[in-house]
Parts: sequence; C-alpha cells; structure tokens
Amino acid sequence: MVEAFLNIGRGHSAMEQFSMSIGMKTMDRKTFDKCVVQLVKESKSIKEKVFELSRKAVREQHEILYPSKIGEDIIDIGVSFDGTWHKRGHNSLYCIGCVIDILTGLVIDFVIISKYCHHCKITAHDLGVDSAEYAVWFDSHKTSSMCEKNYDRSSTSMEVYAAEILWKRSIEKCRMRYTVILSDGDAKSFIHLSNLKIYGDIQIVKEECLNHVAKRLGTGLRNKVKEWKIKGECLGGKKKGNLTEQTITKLTNYYRKAIRDNVPDVAKMKTAIFASLYHCCSTNTNPQHKKCPSGSESWCFYNRALAKGTQIPNHCTMKTFLSEKVVSKILPVYQRLANDEILKRCSNGKTQNSNESLHNLIWHHCPKEVFVSKRRLELAALSGISQFNMGNVAFEHVKNPSITNSPALCIAKKRDGRRLKQSTLRNTVTYKTALVKKRFNKSKMEKKQLKNEGITYSAGAF
Repeated sequence: MVEAFLNIGRGHSAMEQFSMSIGMKTMDRKTFDKCVVQLVKESKSIKEKVFELSRKAVREQHEILYPSKIGEDIIDIGVSFDGTWHKRGHNSLYCIGCVIDILTGLVIDFVIISKYCHHCKITAHDLGVDSAEYAVWFDSHKTSSMCEKNYDRSSTSMEVYAAEILWKRSIEKCRMRYTVILSDGDAKSFIHLSNLKIYGDIQIVKEECLNHVAKRLGTGLRNKVKEWKIKGECLGGKKKGNLTEQTITKLTNYYRKAIRDNVPDVAKMKTAIFASLYHCCSTNTNPQHKKCPSGSESWCFYNRALAKGTQIPNHCTMKTFLSEKVVSKILPVYQRLANDEILKRCSNGKTQNSNESLHNLIWHHCPKEVFVSKRRLELAALSGISQFNMGNVAFEHVKNPSITNSPALCIAKKRDGRRLKQSTLRNTVTYKTALVKKRFNKSKMEKKQLKNEGITYSAGAF
C-alpha cells in the first residue's frame, strides 16, 4: 500500500484521505515512515540490478559501433548531464544530478545532493544546537549512513557538486570515462570538471544543447529590447518591423532550424543563421537574400522565384519583418551566438530532451509541491529512472523475477505499449508541424481576444 501511494507521488496524507473516503482503517505516520525506510533498503539491490543492466547495454552498443573498444576495461563515452531541483527557483534543499549516455539514451548514474536532514533538525530542537549532548550525538550521526545531509553550500552550486561526484566515481562504478559532456551551459559544471582534471591528461570536451543555445538568442533579443528602452529607444511594441514577442519566438525557431539543418558544417550553419536574419529585413528596394539558399526548392521566396523565372512576390507580404534599425541593434546578439566556438559545440545537433523527459518522470513520482525526505526522493528517482531505462514490464521483472502472468504485468504491458505508440507519434514530422502550428494559432487567438476585450486583469489596476 505504501509503495503504491509513493508510485503515484503521494504520501501519508493522501493515504489517510483515501482510507477515509472508502471507510477503512489506516496506518499512522510513524508506521508509514518505517515502511518507507524498509522500501529504501529493499530498493538498493533493485538499483544495483537496474544500473548493472543499463551499463552493460551501454558498453555493448559502444563496442558494436566502435570495435576498437572491445576488450577495454575502461571505455570513453559521451554523456548528457543536467541537474534538477526539487523546489522551483534557486533555493531548493535537494538537487538530482543524472548522467545519460548520448549514444543509447540510458541513465547510467545519478546522485542526490541534500542540504537537509530531518533527524538533525529534530534533535537540534530537542537537545539544543549549542549543547554538548547535541555535539556528541551529531558527531556519531554525521559519520553514520542515517544523516541525509551531504552538502552545505548554496543551492545554485549543487549541480556543480553533483557533477564532481559523478565524474569522480565514473571509473570505479561504471568502468567508463565521461570524456564528452553535453550540457545546457546554465551551471559551471564543465569549467569545474576541467579545472579538477578528473582523468588526468585526458581532456573533457563540451557540447552544447541545441535547444538551450536557441533559448539564449531569445533571451538576448529580449534583453536588447529592455536595454534600448532604458536608453529611450523602442525596439518592441506593435509597430511594423519591431521585435514583438511573436517575432522573437520565430527568430529563435529560425536560429535553431539553421543549426539543425546544417550540422556538422559550421560555415553553413553561420550562413544559414545570418540568412534568416537578413531575409527578415529585406524590402523591395533593398533585397538582402545573398545568404539565402538558391534553387527552386529554396525556402526563400525571392531566390525561389529567381530560379523558376517567375515574378518576384512583393516583400510586403512577408509575415516576419524587421526594420533596419532593429537589425542593427540586435546584430551583436547574432554575432555572439554565431561564433565558431559555439557552433562547433553544436556540430552534432544534440539536445537534452532526454534529460528533460527523465526529470518529468522523476517529479511525477514525487511532485515538487510537497516537501519530502531524501528517502522519498531516492525512491522517486529510482522509479523514474527504471521506467525511463527499461519500461514498466522489465522493471516489474527486475523487482520480481518469478513474476509470470499477474494483473500488474498486464497493466505494465499496456502502459509500455501506450507509451511507445505515443512516442512514435510525437516523433513524426506531421505531429511536430501540427504542434508548432497549434501553438502559434493559440498565441494569435489569445492576442486577438485580449485586443477585443481590453485590460480585464492587472495587478492593482481595479
């Protein structure tokens, strides 16, 4: 019963509510907590089995793709690393750092960084934090495995510390070296690992997440609007050629597509990025399509018309237009994000979508709205990672190898089938195109409604 409620992201309070609704007795909180402790103990063997199978699969795939790695005790792999916090913002007491193999997409290790221990807090309250009794108790508690606190610095640096732990134990635990790190660039993890020289003379190479690099463009453009607004010049607003929020979103998508469609050629990436910018500021009197692709299949209407020998359409029909004044102001942002160093890191066109998907699974088992202990978090992380790596059916077999034909297994098969079908659908071009169109239509409709209704909600306005 306890495991069932934990799997759906609920705790003792939900169990009480459930028992009250159906008119049955329920266990008290102490018994519930004891069950959680027991589940954590039992999960250790399951955790070892899950990661043993995952690491074995990773090694096999690398040996198939790179035969030179066959027989090597320690192999070099590329991983995607990201941290996720239990509390939104940058003052969380918990952080989970996960390492995912880029080739297979399997999680091969994780660590939970905690700044909180419930035992320490309760005992400090009962004995007094400055008392000799507490000092004696704390010394023995700290060295035991009961203390849940393993970090006492700022919350923003938790991801960096998690990376340090995972990289330092990569050889011992996984018999692997994480020589390539795919990260979002939000934390100082790569710089910290490089300074530590974890693998001696072997350098760690950084790759950028394509989606996060594209987000930097959007952030940079919004910052430019704010910067010039302070100086008394308006780049935003509804005036044609200005940077509206919808235009920024489109430019971000153009930037992402320019990189993704031209990997791994850095020169082509750069040309496509600036083509997307100058195309938007072209006019009938000053067409700027030299960087746009040529040919009858080109996305550029101007070059497409030239190739076909048809009449060139009027530039006034362009849906995304930027004035020359705006382009001159935002050009430094493009130059910064189109430099060779950043584009080289994007040359593989990789994203951290797998990390985001994993985080979603973990927090599904342990919602961020409710504060929990580190033990609860460990169970949630293990459940999420197991489901991510193996699916429901395989995880049921790991937990109970003798299981053959139970209701739980039947449900697990249905869930895996539904998940696979959904994943296949979402990876199709048709679905992705429809999703983008749906988002833009929704945004357009919302703006139209706001324009018709006027201001109906504003802090303190009424």
